[in-house]
Amino acid sequence: MRQITFGLAVLFALPAIVSAQTTAVPTFTRDVAPIFQKKCESCHRPDSIAPMSLQTYQDARPWARSIRDRVASRNMPPWHIDPAVGIQHYKGDRSLTQKELDTIVAWASNG
Repeated sequence: MRQITFGLAVLFALPAIVSAQTTAVPTFTRDVAPIFQKKCESCHRPDSIAPMSLQTYQDARPWARSIRDRVASRNMPPWHIDPAVGIQHYKGDRSLTQKELDTIVAWASNG
């Protein structure tokens, strides 16, 4: 009887485990695209100042490794104000929060 109860518990817990694992990896559409739209696309769009567009997955995917490296080093988006000194909130601030940075890095690192 114990084996059956344990087996049923595992069987019913499996969907929750699988769901937790699939949501842990960021996706472009759900997680990264909203960040790009808010913080990057003002420059990273066709015929703009940036060298490539980040508006679609097809645009961004070939650049994932470079995006990861530039975001992790905080070279992108360009925001050269020290967040630990002085005024903390600016209109039009394009800097990434740590959560946004972690999301982009995780997406780019997971292929």
